[in-house]
Amino acid sequence: MSEWAEKTEKLMKEDLDRLEINLRKVRSNQISLEAIEELSVEHQEKKQKIKQLAILKINPDRQLVVRAFEPKKIQVINKAILESQLGYQQVKMEKDEIYFSLAPMTGEIRQQLNKKVKEIVEQGKSTLRISRQKVREEIRNLAKKKEISQNEQKLAEKEIEKINEKYLKKIQELQVKKERELSL
Repeated sequence: MSEWAEKTEKLMKEDLDRLEINLRKVRSNQISLEAIEELSVEHQEKKQKIKQLAILKINPDRQLVVRAFEPKKIQVINKAILESQLGYQQVKMEKDEIYFSLAPMTGEIRQQLNKKVKEIVEQGKSTLRISRQKVREEIRNLAKKKEISQNEQKLAEKEIEKINEKYLKKIQELQVKKERELSL
């Protein structure tokens, strides 16, 4: 694998990872610990992720249980989850634990979420194109300066295109998986 292919692979892997994180934030019909863990909480002008402030688990009643490390932060955690638009409803609150259930998904909500998934995927494809373009520009500039031959340029561009196609396929798989989650 050439240095260009490695660079492209690295950039596109980062793009794919960001896309995966963004798709996890879209609510599904199942409780998602990953989506909650990534939520940010602002407390005393300091931003922290919920996973740094609490233990998350799913109990046998299929409820999300959030146990705060510090009981005084329970209110800000509760607020962040309720405002997250992930569809959680508070069931009960104890001194250091909050219990949430997932609101039933209506057809209208499902349509909105599918639309949001498509938007996130399109944004992911766009960042992939930008990464590809960035590496291709570097190669073209080197070819103009005669630091690499036209043959090397063509080979590098072919490699980049293969990697791009591979990542577009992965993006498509992520989209299908998320849409399947929404239809359950």
